[in-house]
Amino acid sequence: MKLAQTLLAGITLLAMAACSTTVINTGGPRPPQGPGPAGTNFGFWDRDAEGAVDQDFRRFIAGRWQGGQAAEARAVFEADGFRCRDGNRPDGAPVPELECERVYSVNDNVHSWTVKFWPNQPRPESHYVRLHMRDPNRSYNESGN
Repeated sequence: MKLAQTLLAGITLLAMAACSTTVINTGGPRPPQGPGPAGTNFGFWDRDAEGAVDQDFRRFIAGRWQGGQAAEARAVFEADGFRCRDGNRPDGAPVPELECERVYSVNDNVHSWTVKFWPNQPRPESHYVRLHMRDPNRSYNESGN
């Protein structure tokens, strides 16, 4: 009876640990600092502030791409490690003509570059976001460590 209780407790702990594990799709190898192999400018994402990287990425996308260039842009973004989806999908809500995203995680930070081409818009939408993931199983002190 004691062995059965111990095994049950162990299985329960393993199941709880499996449920709390977060899986992050890293989107491939580490993005470069600055331009990628096909020319997409990722910015200096590991040293600059999130807002500065976002502003530079938006400026680059707006200066490089226009509405109607989705097919050409897709080839470039995929060569630079982005995952792209076109508007032919049953999402049940308006979707962009083309949506490309590059996600990369390192340590506790998740970096995401997103570009969306919407019909009848002169320029695509673009964003860079850096998220800091906190481990729910870890105790943090007030200084954020």
